[in-house]
Amino acid sequence: MMPPPVPARPPAWLPDPLDESLLRYWDGHRWTFHTVARSARPLPATPPPRTFRPDVAAVLERMRGARVGTMTKIALLPDYLQPEERVLALAAAQGDGLGVLACTNRRLLFLFAGLLQRQFRHVDWNTARAVVYNHTTRTFAVYTREPGTRAVPAMVVRIDRVDDAEAVACAARAASAVPRLDVV
Repeated sequence: MMPPPVPARPPAWLPDPLDESLLRYWDGHRWTFHTVARSARPLPATPPPRTFRPDVAAVLERMRGARVGTMTKIALLPDYLQPEERVLALAAAQGDGLGVLACTNRRLLFLFAGLLQRQFRHVDWNTARAVVYNHTTRTFAVYTREPGTRAVPAMVVRIDRVDDAEAVACAARAASAVPRLDVV
């Protein structure tokens, strides 16, 4: 005889499991990145809605219906972008964790942000020598030296959705001065 299923915890602001001075929002399924300091003031029922930079919002609108990673990671992108940098394409990508790969007018960057770990990798277009997308392994590899048998990529991420990978590859071709961008 199996025990009855544990009822799901409803969405609510709860004590942060990593910091007693904070409350963290539980969305009913998992912890979010929304936190507030513990205080006597009443908390909103849900976290505030997200607003995105115009370039990021435009990319998200074009990719409506496509899986683009989590909105939490996309919302963190402005903290990593340079002032004149524009986002051209986004894709859910796997590095050390599930994150977002962004193609901009200046570089290709990957951002993963977990509760305990962050990973940020990027390669500027002026240092990239080749970008290779392999359909078989579904990986993007960015090289700062000519790719060969001994060349080690500066960045490698996996993109499972072919449509997302093609959108990033198309944007990379348009934005980069890379002598070659191979899609194999």
